[in-house]
Amino acid sequence: MPYLHVHTNIEVADSAGLLRVLSAEAAAALGKPERYVMVEISDAKPMLFAGSDAPLAFVELKSLGLTSDRTAALSQRLCALLSRETGLDPARIYIEFAAPEAAMFGWDGGTF
Repeated sequence: MPYLHVHTNIEVADSAGLLRVLSAEAAAALGKPERYVMVEISDAKPMLFAGSDAPLAFVELKSLGLTSDRTAALSQRLCALLSRETGLDPARIYIEFAAPEAAMFGWDGGTF
């Protein structure tokens, strides 16, 4: 059930292409089948970081079973991908990691 949401103040020219890249990367990084991965991009949003509207991103990554010992590597991987694909400075990217309980996440008429 991984869910990856990128909020950014830049306009993403090829959002469909970036969605595909993010989906494949999230699946690989988490070791989960891509068929369960959901990705969303909210671009061209009015946002500030450190009082500046310079290019930035806030990323949410939710995944069942995600543990804190994996978040540093995931942060490095996601920041590198976003920097490579969009030109964002990794120092202007925040990432929120969350690991909901399986019973608190619904899918296909039930829960995990």
